[in-house]
Amino acid sequence: MANSKSSGGLNAFVNKHIMPVAAKIGSFKPLIAVRDGIAMAMPLIIVGSLFMIINSFPVAGWSDWLSKIVVHGVSLAQILAKITNGFLGIMGLIAAFGIAWSYANQYKTDGVSAGIISASVFFILTPSIMSGDKVPVEGFPYTYLGSRGLFVAIIFGLLSAWIFQWFINHNIQIKMPATVPPAVAKSFSALIPGAAVIAIAGCVYWLFAWTGWGNFASNQYYLRHFDLPAIYCGT
Repeated sequence: MANSKSSGGLNAFVNKHIMPVAAKIGSFKPLIAVRDGIAMAMPLIIVGSLFMIINSFPVAGWSDWLSKIVVHGVSLAQILAKITNGFLGIMGLIAAFGIAWSYANQYKTDGVSAGIISASVFFILTPSIMSGDKVPVEGFPYTYLGSRGLFVAIIFGLLSAWIFQWFINHNIQIKMPATVPPAVAKSFSALIPGAAVIAIAGCVYWLFAWTGWGNFASNQYYLRHFDLPAIYCGT
């Protein structure tokens, strides 16, 4: 009987004090957006992890055996590594799109346009690499497009989508006549908020370049810990 009363009292306490807080947290729009954005990347994570396990199976000689199977100069280990990078290596990019898409949809605005703008911001803030050719070719490393880019994806995915919906919901947009196809009208509506978001991202990139901090993506660890001297010293 005592255990029953104790259990009933605990349930009442949880229902009265814990559940309302949990419900408010569960309905918090930024958290929902992050959840949906990461969930959008889940197929990439699962499939990419499977190929990563195959390529790095913990059996003596397995990796050497994969490296020895070569077809036209390309080993099976290289193919598996390429597949893994093709999935896990773009996790941050997909999350940047998905987070902004979800956040903008919650404000009843065009999530696809917000997601595309967020992906553009993600590329602006991602450090590029240059080839050593006479005419250098620019590219992006998988390092920052994948899991190490998730912090950038979350922060600027939310920020870009919020700015986007603010412009749209305050009717600061280019409106087209009703005869214009909806897809074209949405594209023109996204011009002003998109220009504002990309300009802000460009200013962030310029700030890090001007101060000698490098770039936002590579210094995200220090930003999370507010270790500005470490950023400035480049450690």
